[in-house]
Amino acid sequence: MQEKYQIAKEKLDHAVTLLEKAGVDSWLVLTREGSDPCMPLLFGIRSFHTAAIFINRTGQHKVIATVSDKGNYEGTGLFAEVIPYYSSLDEVFLQELEKLAPQKLALNISNHDHLCDGLTLGLYLWLEELLGQERLQAIEVSSEAILKELRSVKSPAEITCMQEAVDATIEIYEEVFSQIKCGMTEIEIGELFVQGMKKRGLSNGLGNPHDPPLVCTVRNGLAHRKPGDHKTIPGDIVIIDFSLKVKDYVSDIARTVYLLKPGETEAPEGIQRAFRTAIDAITQAIQFIRPGVQGWEVDAAARQVIEAAGYPTIRHSTGHQVGRETHDGGTTLGPRRTPPRPAVEGTVQIGEIYAIEPTVIQDDGLPCILVEENVLITDEGAKVLSKRQLELVTIACGA
Repeated sequence: MQEKYQIAKEKLDHAVTLLEKAGVDSWLVLTREGSDPCMPLLFGIRSFHTAAIFINRTGQHKVIATVSDKGNYEGTGLFAEVIPYYSSLDEVFLQELEKLAPQKLALNISNHDHLCDGLTLGLYLWLEELLGQERLQAIEVSSEAILKELRSVKSPAEITCMQEAVDATIEIYEEVFSQIKCGMTEIEIGELFVQGMKKRGLSNGLGNPHDPPLVCTVRNGLAHRKPGDHKTIPGDIVIIDFSLKVKDYVSDIARTVYLLKPGETEAPEGIQRAFRTAIDAITQAIQFIRPGVQGWEVDAAARQVIEAAGYPTIRHSTGHQVGRETHDGGTTLGPRRTPPRPAVEGTVQIGEIYAIEPTVIQDDGLPCILVEENVLITDEGAKVLSKRQLELVTIACGA
């Protein structure tokens, strides 16, 4: 098998175990023109025409595809059989379904997770018309739990890719920190990251390939926005949030920089205190998170540190999963709310990778701090993949 399909093979092997555990006979992925977001993860390819892919509990996976797509599927080495069709999928599909005779057929339908909701309405209606509403309803189940675990729990090859992405991100950060000068605009700082990506033949993990990361001078408003033409001045806090893609896997790491005023050798105590609080909250989350705890429990542990120090509560979640996307679905490290949110009630598992980012965010020009680290969940707890920022990065602005 080609190396490029190793991750797909690991995912399909894991899928067989999950199908057995769930008592599901077959998992049907219907896709056309790359419509289902699970395709790159599970098969490593994009289907151009309509295809029906059966992931079977027996491990003998099959796909029905057009003659023009047939070679793409055969080239993966993932399927026991690739069945071609010519003008119509209907007859060939029904023949294969009769052979499989599944009592439970999983479909990519979800009320909560967009990454598990890849079956389009049009293809569902086609399936319903072909099988009949009563028959389909008797056998269909959601694949959400299976697909969510496959996406969340990283295989050995995925972890290797993630570590490469994290390492390259830290390398670019350190390179950029040595080049930042007071008076640069947010756009100019962002361009340093773009140059770092291009030099390494890498791309942004969020947005277009060579978009700059989020670069915000706190004085000009902290938000998920593109860098502006705001010039940095002495005394500025600059927050950078950077996602980098390596071999289809992404990092998500944030750092905070302070531009020293003339005569300063370190940031004022108010800024240092806010920074220490954010770091303490990250440390608490890293020490608390482990297999078996729920997402909201990790969030509560970090949130308590921020609130106990007298700062406003975290306005977002303490953390989220990272993988093929910067927000990779599955369990979220966020607060409980009404009505309940399934993502924060989820359980942390071995093999998941989280971005940990409890922040200090204040209004009216008061210090804001964002630091974000990536961690892998092991049987012993969290392993930090990134090189932690434990000190505020300072840039001298001269006399």
